[in-house]
Amino acid sequence: MGGAGWAGWAGWVTLIAALYFAFGASLYMGTMWTLRLFLFPTWRSLTPDQVDVHFGIPTRLATVFFTWIVPVMFLAALWLIVVEWGSPLVWFGVGCLVGIFVLTFVGQGLIIPINKRVRSGEVTDVAELQELLRRWMALNSVRFYGATATWAVIIGYLVVRGDLVGALT
Repeated sequence: MGGAGWAGWAGWVTLIAALYFAFGASLYMGTMWTLRLFLFPTWRSLTPDQVDVHFGIPTRLATVFFTWIVPVMFLAALWLIVVEWGSPLVWFGVGCLVGIFVLTFVGQGLIIPINKRVRSGEVTDVAELQELLRRWMALNSVRFYGATATWAVIIGYLVVRGDLVGALT
């Protein structure tokens, strides 16, 4: 397609893929900004008896939610790469794929094990809990920047690809 517009079935699928990825990236970025601006300050003083309500419930819900959103984001990014192959616009798809891969790797590979440990009920020492939460926040800071960059890439694609209003009329 290489930037030829949104016409035809491939154009429509591309538009839907890009908008879905933008939706997921916006949710991901919004979650990371909420963590950083509003929750991190309160989680620095959590005690073991507060973990389930203030940490356990939100992290469980976020994990379940993003488990449904992220796989489709991978498919959408792959579609953008395929449809834009041979065009400079392919780099937006590559950026989306790399972004969601890094976010998923940090989340699943590094953060989820900490979530499980903190929520296990086995952490009864405040100092140990604070150390786990400090590591958790540092890793989520990586996701904060990664989610923001990934969002910028997909929004950049939509802007450069252009004529969204025309595509919808």
